[in-house]
Amino acid sequence: MRWLFLVTLSFPLLAACGDETPRTTLPEFDDPGLMQGKNTWMQVCRNCHLNGVAGAPAVSDAAAWTERLSKGRPALYRNAIEGIQTEQGWTMPPRGGNERLTDEDIRQAVDYMLAAQAEMSAQTE
Repeated sequence: MRWLFLVTLSFPLLAACGDETPRTTLPEFDDPGLMQGKNTWMQVCRNCHLNGVAGAPAVSDAAAWTERLSKGRPALYRNAIEGIQTEQGWTMPPRGGNERLTDEDIRQAVDYMLAAQAEMSAQTE
């Protein structure tokens, strides 16, 4: 019985041993829209945008966001809502792959990501 107890306790510890993924601390905001945006972002967007998976710009990559922001926030909203498709296929699926999200959900998630990116950039300066 002790053996089973020790094995059960050790699984979470062992699972963390091989995880060398850097931990990104995401900022919190008091604005209700940004709080809702973070909820959507955590459920849908972070899968690619936390660490820059599949060509998505990581939330912490200031250089990647500078270029995108130069096109204006409406273009970012449009890309997130409609998706970005290339000859090779979708690089950004419409609505992050979740068709149940409203346009407002998407705009709030984009606003959160941009606010988080700005906050993270300010902390590294």
